[in-house]
Amino acid sequence: MMLRTLRSPSRWIWTAPVLAAGLFAACESSLDLGSQQGIWGFVTVSATKSPTGTNFTAPEGLFFHGNLSAVPNADFAFDTFADGVFSEGNNLTGVTYLDAGNAVETVVSGVTGSLNRVTTSNGTAYQPSAAFLYNPGDSIVVRVPGVTGGFPNGEIRAKTAEPFAFPQISVPAGTSAIQLGWTAPQGPNSALIVSLRYATTSAPNVLGRHVLCTFIDDGVDSIPFRWHQTWSASSGVRAVVATRLRTHYVPAGQGNLGVVSTYQVPTPPHP
Repeated sequence: MMLRTLRSPSRWIWTAPVLAAGLFAACESSLDLGSQQGIWGFVTVSATKSPTGTNFTAPEGLFFHGNLSAVPNADFAFDTFADGVFSEGNNLTGVTYLDAGNAVETVVSGVTGSLNRVTTSNGTAYQPSAAFLYNPGDSIVVRVPGVTGGFPNGEIRAKTAEPFAFPQISVPAGTSAIQLGWTAPQGPNSALIVSLRYATTSAPNVLGRHVLCTFIDDGVDSIPFRWHQTWSASSGVRAVVATRLRTHYVPAGQGNLGVVSTYQVPTPPHP
């Protein structure tokens, strides 16, 4: 068995139906935003870390009209588990991207910046000119100018996901559960997501599946044998990624504006 070091965050893991059936069950049962066919604005905030331990972020804004089978939500009422296909990347499909103005203003760790409108292979996005220093756990304020016929004007303040310590996970003996302990959050409204990624016998060098575990973020939990056994039995590459998730939503005209913030362990390296 080999453990693989993961080097890149997956900002839109939370909206990819192929990844997270269990997570979406929790999302849909605890987040009521009315019809999920509508106008959406998401600003994602995730961390990268330099070799000296300095944290950077490069928030991204996506604004669109379309149908979502579920929305990211950290307000879990119960733990969930699911074993399914693993993939990374922006999996938003079948949506119409909207203009939200020339630039979106952000205030992160007290520093004002802007996310500029750019055209990507997936559609219109709002990105900073470069990643910048920040203190995970600090607040972010997002001000969207909005345009007529596009995404409406809106403003939101949210707490970013804070760092945490997470243990190295080894394959337990027999049918024992995997016991977990991590640094508790600095306030409510966060969740802890653990992805046990593994290869199958047909592709032993590819992380093609994962066991996705969503936990109430209270600092302690476990993964039962019936859920971790496929990961534990894999003879190919394996990896473990833990993510603290924070979400917050407010109305913006006829739309919904949200901040989705994550902090991963291991934290992806800053380029």
